[in-house]
Amino acid sequence: MHLAGSRPGVRGRAADGRHMGVQTFLPFPRFTACAEVLDPRRLGKQRVEALQVLRGLTVPGYGWRRHPAVRMWVGYEEALVRYGLDICGAWTALGHRDTCAVSLLAGFQGVRPGAPVRPQDELDGAGELPPWLGDPAFHRSHQSALLRKDPDFYAAHFTGVPDDLPYLWPGSDREVA
Repeated sequence: MHLAGSRPGVRGRAADGRHMGVQTFLPFPRFTACAEVLDPRRLGKQRVEALQVLRGLTVPGYGWRRHPAVRMWVGYEEALVRYGLDICGAWTALGHRDTCAVSLLAGFQGVRPGAPVRPQDELDGAGELPPWLGDPAFHRSHQSALLRKDPDFYAAHFTGVPDDLPYLWPGSDREVA
């Protein structure tokens, strides 16, 4: 699969190597598998990141609107909310409290009133998942980023993955120029 609109040169890092901005970590094509592999710190943060990305897509003038990590989800708001809900579900399964799931659902209802958020398999069957989901290079770049963030935690999960791959932020095939 070609990552149309990929921005491999945009690494989203500050001069000291820290990640800047928002990011939805997708080391695997399955949202539940992503949630299961994330370390607790990142799992908790991903709830907020999914909400920030949704707001970037749906709230006029929101600060992250032009960030490539937001733009790659354009037209796939339901899939993004499904990702966020799966992340929130994994978070609460660990015994943590959550307020992000309610906010994600409210944000989605603001765009699609009355529409349910379907399971990932249904979204896939309806052609409502982004085309970059499932691209090995895309997922490998996210595995690499996670390795950079916590090598001790992720080394066992992503064997053979280098820790220096740039983030890939594919463009959305639904983004209007």
